Amino acid sequence: MRITILSDSPFIPTGYRNQAVQLAKYLKKKGHEIHYLANAFSGITIDYAKLFDGTELDFKIYGELVHSYFQGTMSQHLKETNSERFFILLDTFMLFPWLLNIDFNPAKSLFWFPSDGGGGMPRGCEQILKKIDKPIAMSRFAQKQVKDYYGIDVIYIPHGTEPDKFYKLTEEERNKLREKWGFKDKFVIGVVARNQPRKNLDRTIKVMSLLKEKIPNAILFLHMDPNDPAGQMFYMPNLIQKYNCENRVIFSGMQAHKGFEWSRMNEIYNLMDIFLLTTSGEGFGIPIIEAMSCEVPILATDYTTTQELIKDNECGLGIKLSGTEEIDLFKLDSKEYDNKQINGTITGSWEVERGFCSIEDAVEKIKFLYDNPEIRKKMGSNGRKAVLSKYDFENIIGPALEREICNS
Repeated sequence: MRITILSDSPFIPTGYRNQAVQLAKYLKKKGHEIHYLANAFSGITIDYAKLFDGTELDFKIYGELVHSYFQGTMSQHLKETNSERFFILLDTFMLFPWLLNIDFNPAKSLFWFPSDGGGGMPRGCEQILKKIDKPIAMSRFAQKQVKDYYGIDVIYIPHGTEPDKFYKLTEEERNKLREKWGFKDKFVIGVVARNQPRKNLDRTIKVMSLLKEKIPNAILFLHMDPNDPAGQMFYMPNLIQKYNCENRVIFSGMQAHKGFEWSRMNEIYNLMDIFLLTTSGEGFGIPIIEAMSCEVPILATDYTTTQELIKDNECGLGIKLSGTEEIDLFKLDSKEYDNKQINGTITGSWEVERGFCSIEDAVEKIKFLYDNPEIRKKMGSNGRKAVLSKYDFENIIGPALEREICNS
């Protein structure tokens, strides 16, 4: 089939780019003709590219000089390429409301969409899902939310990873790696995230400020750019200094415009004893499943996708929202769940509710994991099993997406 994909540029290190490139490569390998509309790429159309980590992009990649997300050229492109399918992987609000007036003909449309907060979709964006021929939720949370709030039935296909690239090294290899980084005899609390407001990274630093006396050998290892242009609300080095954590926080050296190649990322995860994310909500959580694939136990804000990825797979723990009790979101209607969590949320842009995890609960649970290495080991093993059975892109996610694309 002739398939056009719209997502982040293959040349920037984002989660959408990660999944869109994997999908494009999978579909090309299966014999489909791929046209990739690369948002944030302003170059001329190219037929082939090879990235610094060896990844080959053997499909057409198109840039856009004037409008973001190909607003001005989308319909023209679909007609000129005679695309049979149009597959979108972005946030719905990025395309609202102008996408409602776009003609997709001759293509049938699919949208692999997220929801990364409570209170329903970003204001008005459910209209996008109603326009699309086949909306696909990337999380069970999003699938349930659009059903409970708007009565929209959508299918669910999660994001995926590559377990042959992300795996636990031998103890000898891990020990050598930790010595190389100066982490010998340290308890490494790792974070992989963009330095942007939605991640609530101030709470990560505050957790460390309370934890440093409870776990004297604990360090916070941040794989992120302290100067990320994504819109951080504070200068992280200043916050680290404010909370007297200078000798407890180490950055990996990652730059926002240039991510690490996958082999180095595998090493990053293998340096960790636990993976921590104090996020306000995730549309899915690719670093989470990459850490799971490396058998690292996870601790993340108990909101949005944490229930399905971490708690249901018994590969880590959820951090309670401030002033709330632990709740299984799948046992309640989404509106009832949101009302019960209201004390731990704040309304953000597009009227989306953002979760704020309890710093004290995070500290308590990190200390529990520190004191129980056998539980950490079991959680790590459970995480790897979950990746192999649910989130393997090549063997599970790619085939599921191809079936939905071809049967639209």
